[in-house]
Amino acid sequence: METLLTHWITEYGYWATFFGTMIEGETAAFLSGIAAHHQLLSYPKVMLVAALGGIISDNVLFFTGYFAGNRILPRIHKHADKIARLQRIIHRRESLIIIGIRFAYGLRTIGPVIIGAAGINPLKFFVLNILGGALWGSVIVSAGYFISAAILALPLHTYLAWFLILAAVAGLFVLIRKHKFTL
Repeated sequence: METLLTHWITEYGYWATFFGTMIEGETAAFLSGIAAHHQLLSYPKVMLVAALGGIISDNVLFFTGYFAGNRILPRIHKHADKIARLQRIIHRRESLIIIGIRFAYGLRTIGPVIIGAAGINPLKFFVLNILGGALWGSVIVSAGYFISAAILALPLHTYLAWFLILAAVAGLFVLIRKHKFTL
């Protein structure tokens, strides 16, 4: 079983990282960092692929907002005042918001749509999105890599170490969900 799993990770791990970061983001990047620590995937390649997945998905979402945001966002009646407030903040701090929006849990998907609907210059978004994606990919993949290294360095049985890694991932997920930035 372990060799089959290892084969699947090494064979499809980069594609899983790429599409996983486009869909879910943090979890795929974090778990890919753990796989890189175990030398199933290349650490620099995982950071690059995670960044590319995030950059491409955010560009698609940005252009969705840029061209159709004025038709999409009004349908979210429940959060109309919060969206309007966020768009005012975007105009005051464009660069910071574009780079940092991917770190704001709860805004990972809708954030680029709102930025696009705010009429931000597409070239500016593209350049800053590359910077933000590279930073995000490096930080999240590295977190998985180094947390895995720290847990596995403990003098514990292998299964207990894996349990602690999974517990850390689950705890991180619960913590993020509990304190998520909501619209």
